[in-house]
Amino acid sequence: MLPFSTNIILCVIEFFSVVLLHVAYALSQYGPEKAALISIGFLPALLTVLLYRIIRDEKIVIRCFYLTMVITSYIISWQLGMLGTLSVIYFAGALMLALYAKRSLMLEYAIITTLALLINILVFRDAISLTCPPEIYLVYLLIYVFGMVSFQFLVNGVNDYKAKMEEKNEEAQNALEAKANFLANMSHEIRTPMNAIYGMAELLDQKDFEEEEKEYIDTIRKSSENLLAIINEILDFSKIDSGKMEINEEEYHFNSLIHDVLSIIEFRMKNRSVKLIYDIAPDIPRVLVGDEVRIRQILINLLNNAVNFTRKGHVALHVHWEPDIDGNGYLHVAVEDTGIGISEADRNKLFTAFGQIDTKKNRNVEGTGLGLIITKRLLNLMGSDIGLQSRVGEGSTFSFVLRQQVKDPRPSNYDTNHDRITADNAGYRITFKAPTARVMIVDDNKVNLTVASELMKRFGFEAVMVESGTEAINRVEEHLIDYDIIFMDHMMPVMDGVEATKHIRALNSEYARRIPIIALTANAIKGVERTFRDAGMNDYLAKPIHMNQLSSILQKWIPLEKQVPIVNGMEVMPSKGMQTGPLPVLEKDEIIDMLKGINVEDGLRNCGGSKAVYIKVLTTFASSNLQSSLQEYFKKGDVENYTVMAHSIKGACRNIGANDVADQAYELECAGKDEDIDFINKYHQTFCDNYAEVIRTVTKALLTQNPRDLHAVR
Repeated sequence: MLPFSTNIILCVIEFFSVVLLHVAYALSQYGPEKAALISIGFLPALLTVLLYRIIRDEKIVIRCFYLTMVITSYIISWQLGMLGTLSVIYFAGALMLALYAKRSLMLEYAIITTLALLINILVFRDAISLTCPPEIYLVYLLIYVFGMVSFQFLVNGVNDYKAKMEEKNEEAQNALEAKANFLANMSHEIRTPMNAIYGMAELLDQKDFEEEEKEYIDTIRKSSENLLAIINEILDFSKIDSGKMEINEEEYHFNSLIHDVLSIIEFRMKNRSVKLIYDIAPDIPRVLVGDEVRIRQILINLLNNAVNFTRKGHVALHVHWEPDIDGNGYLHVAVEDTGIGISEADRNKLFTAFGQIDTKKNRNVEGTGLGLIITKRLLNLMGSDIGLQSRVGEGSTFSFVLRQQVKDPRPSNYDTNHDRITADNAGYRITFKAPTARVMIVDDNKVNLTVASELMKRFGFEAVMVESGTEAINRVEEHLIDYDIIFMDHMMPVMDGVEATKHIRALNSEYARRIPIIALTANAIKGVERTFRDAGMNDYLAKPIHMNQLSSILQKWIPLEKQVPIVNGMEVMPSKGMQTGPLPVLEKDEIIDMLKGINVEDGLRNCGGSKAVYIKVLTTFASSNLQSSLQEYFKKGDVENYTVMAHSIKGACRNIGANDVADQAYELECAGKDEDIDFINKYHQTFCDNYAEVIRTVTKALLTQNPRDLHAVR
């Protein structure tokens, strides 16, 4: 069955052409007057187009078309003395109507036109006899009736087939949904014990063990990461296959990306007689905009593939940059190996699901066989494709070109900065503590509770552990403790985390509506984030829990006034002379209206939309001036601590919506990480002036309504 719009277009064009032929015939045989009269046949086509534009009821439009067509066809045939061939025109109309494939309308048309043809032979038998013997006309009529019956069977068959296809489609959709549910459950069931393995290994890594024991712990952690990588490959393939994979473009540091990739591959190549070579062009911009997670996945897939099939020689990563005229450019990436190579006959197998070439010879090769097909499809989603050059017995080269936007055009100089990057990534360092924070962890698995609780102890607070959604609801409803954040496990028996969150948000209190709730989930299926958001959750943290991800979540949602920056192992308190007590309580709208140059909308959004919370954050911001510490580290030339302080200021400014100053702090933070002293010297004072101006603006807004209290913050 054709789409309705296509069917209307075909009907109009066909009938318009039929009428045009009759007008041309009338003009040649009878003259312009008769031709003008015959042109009345254009009316059905024009009326149908008009109705289609203003009415969306398909049946009304179709009925209007066939009824006007039947009448005008009759008039045209009568005017031209061609009543004997009327059945041919009606049959053409039936063809057009059959394309629409509606049983009731087809039956209506067949009955109306058959009656019209019968009345025609009974009333105008003499007129018909002039051009068509009555016997022939009756033959035409019988053929027409037979054709209408055939059309009716045809339309019935089409509709029955359509119904079956819809049923099959529904079954397929149900199967896809069942598959998605299975993958979600599988993801959760596998990731839950993996969370315990990885989390305990990370906790053990912080203890003071011998070198050999440290190596065992590191092997456990790396092996759990490898197992998770295999799980993720299967899940990613499923997401791509169902069209649920999304590309999320964000800023990322190129050097950190390359370092992470090479570190993982170096670990894979332990105890192998294969050399890892990297050729990273120094002119690649420091900060790019793209999907860092997927680019990292592509590079690791290609390098893993090269390592798996290379027994001797080398594996090489080549990355070069091609600038574009608009300031952005292209990453040219090639992964070269001296492995077994790929024959022409085997190349088609590379990009098929679960396909591995020469599986008997390569039985010891790890993996699912999905790496290359995932890589190809991810590149396709990002507007690129994968290239391959290979010779059997000599090796292969996989390559791609990926367009990236540029955020920071300064050269990355990976070779120069490699040692510093390695030192920075050697282990996660706590950059803040929140000893007064009150955190609740909700999880039915005691091992998961222990892991999460122990990880959070490193941030200076003891989390409250709760084993069910029902208990979490009761604690929030009683409100005996003012929690700063709740970590809610997704899948729990009796009541899952989504349902528990909905219950909490439905409680009749401002506290229940605004408290940050973070999904703690082992469900890696794409799209689950939307489920969390719809339920009222603010964010989510994936299992296994990584310290850097946990740190980001805590820093984002724990109130700013409870966070104490850690610099060089020491807690940095607010500058002396600054008021730490509460500032005067003023009219919220009046304060907010005075915050010129600050994106109040972003600030409110960061505070869950609560003006009261926003005023509280502004008060802490005004009384926690970190500029003196920044100035002190600048004068000492202490780049490391200067970078940490710039990071803290960036977060504080971002929380209140001072985005321009936050961006400047971020640039100084990046310069500190890159040890770009010239950049810091050039822009430090300008930043300090702008930061001071924001503090003055916030302080003035808080105090203007009560000048008598101005001494409170002096």
